[in-house]
Amino acid sequence: MKHPLDNKTVDCFNSKYAVKHGERMILVLKNVTSKRGRTSMKEVQGWIGISSSASGAFVRQLIAEGYLETNSKRPVSLKATDKAKQIFGVDV
Repeated sequence: MKHPLDNKTVDCFNSKYAVKHGERMILVLKNVTSKRGRTSMKEVQGWIGISSSASGAFVRQLIAEGYLETNSKRPVSLKATDKAKQIFGVDV
């Protein structure tokens, strides 16, 4: 949570939407871990039904926290990390 006097950090998603954000995270990670191969940003956007910029911010958070990894190419393709696979009991 952002401290009221801290201008260095910004919550991407308001805590009012924490449950919705958590549901989206579970949906994305479940779909990515169950898929063979890589996942596109368009697929993620379709699963969670938000704008491309918001889904980009969402995916960047999952990458930063170590749940997803990406290649550095455009278009971006995503893959679940071992950390994400452990949540759903997928063999790592």
